[in-house]
Amino acid sequence: MIGWLSGIVVHRDARQGVVILNVGGVGYELRVSLQTLAAVGDPDEHCALWVHTHAREDALQLFGFATQAEKQLFLLLTGVPKVGPKHAMAVLGGFPLAELVDHLTQGREVMLTKIPGIGKKTAEQILLSLGDKVAVFADELAGPRPSTPAKAEPESPAIVEEAKQVLVDLGWRVKEVELALAKLTAGGPVTASLDDLVRRTLAQLMER
Repeated sequence: MIGWLSGIVVHRDARQGVVILNVGGVGYELRVSLQTLAAVGDPDEHCALWVHTHAREDALQLFGFATQAEKQLFLLLTGVPKVGPKHAMAVLGGFPLAELVDHLTQGREVMLTKIPGIGKKTAEQILLSLGDKVAVFADELAGPRPSTPAKAEPESPAIVEEAKQVLVDLGWRVKEVELALAKLTAGGPVTASLDDLVRRTLAQLMER
């Protein structure tokens, strides 16, 4: 079982939530949340991630996390009835980790239902199952800290369109994403990486 990997970034895909690391000449494909993706450097840069190995009858998947705290929360989420790895990663990607834990400990069901794929019943089950468990290590969940700062680059129509596609692929409605992006870019062009623009747009969507 793989618990941690340290290597060189070969590929990072915001739309798929995937990072490929070259570790000793072997390429490991890891599923990551949007929050962890922001902590992953560009191709050819070093990256270290905590790993959970998820084995199924038909597949073996690796999930990567910027911090042990995020991995712990992932394991708690997948322990909730009817919440699998896909839903767990969606929840982790919905908010910065500290903010997510606050929503969980305070029982804010409405915030969880804003995450694509998380309905009222699922949100209720998560809160019912995790409330006390999350409170125990809430102080540890300060959120992922980028080991390599994301590189800022001029925002362009192409980056805006790519950010839109990432969020639509995650389940957000096209019109909602377009409105959120329009609000962010209303003041004119800004400097942002794709990851940063996606996270800022996601924050706008969550405020609705």
